[in-house]
Amino acid sequence: MVKSAVLQDSGGVGGRRLRRTAALALLLGTGWLWSCNDSVAPPPPKQGNQPPETFLLVQGDSLQPQLYRLQLSWLGSDADGRVLAYRRRWTCEPAQAGCLLDTTWTETPALAELYVLPVPDGTARYAFEVAAVDDDGVADPTPAHQTFDLRNTPPVVQFEAGTLPTQTLPAVSFYLTAADPDTTPKQDDGDSRAGLDHYRTWLDGAEDAVKIFPIAGDVVTLRAEDFDGRYGTRTVFVQVVDDGDAVSATIQHTWEVQSPPEAGILLVDDCRQGGFIEVRSDQSYRQVLDSSAPGRYVVLDIETVPRLSAADLEATLALFDRVVWYTDADTTSSGALELARNGLDVLLSRGGRLFLSSGVAFGTRGAFGDRETRFRDLFGIETVYRDPKGSTNFAMDQADTVRAAVHPDLTQFHFLSQGLGSIMECFGSRQDAMTRSLYFYPESTFVRFYNIGTPPTTVRFANPVQFDIGVHHELAGTGRATYVSFPIGLPINDNLGENETEIRELLKLTHILEP
Repeated sequence: MVKSAVLQDSGGVGGRRLRRTAALALLLGTGWLWSCNDSVAPPPPKQGNQPPETFLLVQGDSLQPQLYRLQLSWLGSDADGRVLAYRRRWTCEPAQAGCLLDTTWTETPALAELYVLPVPDGTARYAFEVAAVDDDGVADPTPAHQTFDLRNTPPVVQFEAGTLPTQTLPAVSFYLTAADPDTTPKQDDGDSRAGLDHYRTWLDGAEDAVKIFPIAGDVVTLRAEDFDGRYGTRTVFVQVVDDGDAVSATIQHTWEVQSPPEAGILLVDDCRQGGFIEVRSDQSYRQVLDSSAPGRYVVLDIETVPRLSAADLEATLALFDRVVWYTDADTTSSGALELARNGLDVLLSRGGRLFLSSGVAFGTRGAFGDRETRFRDLFGIETVYRDPKGSTNFAMDQADTVRAAVHPDLTQFHFLSQGLGSIMECFGSRQDAMTRSLYFYPESTFVRFYNIGTPPTTVRFANPVQFDIGVHHELAGTGRATYVSFPIGLPINDNLGENETEIRELLKLTHILEP
C-alpha cells in the first residue's frame, strides 16, 4: 500500500512517484464511487473494523532541501467506513539535542496546512507523520511519514538612511529597513518582507535586556526606562528575526543622550509657515521661555525631524509634565498633532499641563480626527462653529476687536498681521467653574461676508452668540489645558512685544510657568 506520494514532474525516481500519485488518484476515485453508493444504500453492520490508510502529498522534491515554509496535503481512505479526522505531528531526529518542535500528536479535520518550521541555523531536518482516523475513532497504525531537509537564509536589516540621530533625549526611535531573502525565488534580491517576524534591540551590549518590537512600522522606540538613568554616550544594537527563527547580523549606532531638565518644559515648534511669520512665531515663544525659564526648556522642532512616529512622540512627551505646542499661522497640519494624540491625552490624564496654539486642531482641518470629542472635553470646548459654507476655519481681520480676559492689563486687542487666510477656529466654551473663556467676540461683533450659490450672492454673517478663540480648562488633580485658535506668536495691537506678554501670562495660567 502506498503511504506517501511526492508531486514532481521529472523522470526517474520522480516518475515512479508520479505513478504512485496515479495509484492514489485511482484509490480516491474508487472511494468516491463507494461513497456515492453508500449515500443510496448504507452497507450492512460491520463484522470488524479495518483501520484507515493515509497518503501524504508534498509539493516539490522532498529529496532536495526545501524552504522552512512547507505546504503539505494529505488524504485518507477507509475500506469499511469513513475518515473523519487526521492526527499529525512533527518530530526531530533521535540524535538531535534540544528539539525545537512540539512533538505531540494533534488532530484536525483539514486536508492541508502551511507549516512554518524553526530553522535558526541555516538548515534542519525534521520528520512529518500523519494518520487518518476513521468513524470508529481508530487511527492508521502505520502513519504516512516523510523526512524533510529544510533551509533558511538569515534576514538582513539596516538603519533607514538619513534618520540616525547624533543627540537626543532619553526617548528616541530608530527607523529600519529589513528583508528576507527566502521569500522570493531569487535568493539574493532582498526585496520582500513577507517572512519577517520581529526586531530585537538592546543597549550597550546588554543583550540579556533585549526588547522585542513588531515588524509593522519598522521602528524601535526606546523610552526613559530603557536608559536606566544613564546618559551620555550610548550604543543601540538591532537584529531582525524571521518566522523561521533565523537572526540577522547585528547592526549598531552610537549617539549622545541628554538628561531632561529638572521641571523641564517641552516646546514643540510645529510651525512651518516659512518666512517672517514663522521666524516671528519662533522668536516669540523662545524669548518668553529664555527670560522666564532659562535652561529649563527643550525645543522639539518638527520641521527638522527626519521621520515622525506616534511611539517616538509619545516617548518624548512622557519625559515632561509641561508642554507648549504651536502651529500658529499654519493652515495644514504637519501630521505631528495626529501622531501625538495619545501622548497628549496621557499627559493631561496624568496631571500634566498643555498649552496649544493652533488653527488646525478641530473641525474642518482637525488634526485630532476621531479623537476630537475627547480633546474638546480636555480643553473644555462645547461647540465648534461653522461659517455659511460649512467650514470651521475663519479669516482673521485687522478690523476685529477681540475681548481679552487673561489678565487685567489687557482687555481687548486687534490683529496686526494680515493676509493669513482662514486660519482661526471659533468655538463655544463650556459654561462651568472649571472652564474659563480667555479671548472672545461678543455676540454680533464677528462680521464676515461670503459669496454663496451660483450665481454668487453676497451674504453677511454675524456671530449669533459669543465666539471664543481662547479657553482654559482645569482637569482633575493638577491637569491644566489652554487652547488658543489664533497665532498668538504673532504681534497684536501696535506693540511687537505685547503678544509675548500674553504668552507669558497664558503659560502662568496653565501652570507651565510659575504664577
